[in-house]
Amino acid sequence: MDHSTLFFAAFAGLPEILRAKDLAKALQISVKTIYAYAQRGLIPYIRIESNVRFAKREILAWLEERHYRP
Repeated sequence: MDHSTLFFAAFAGLPEILRAKDLAKALQISVKTIYAYAQRGLIPYIRIESNVRFAKREILAWLEERHYRP
């Protein structure tokens, strides 16, 4: 199993709609960074009133677009 397979496997057990803390844990970055990315329009998100959520399928597609293979 290569590194990218292991990385995407981190999302396997997660719900279809993610909270910032769930996404931060899966990506191994801080919640503050997740919110900064959303605020700057760098990561796809869903706003429900004052709540920010992330669609797992959109995040996986976003990650695939940024996945570089030498």
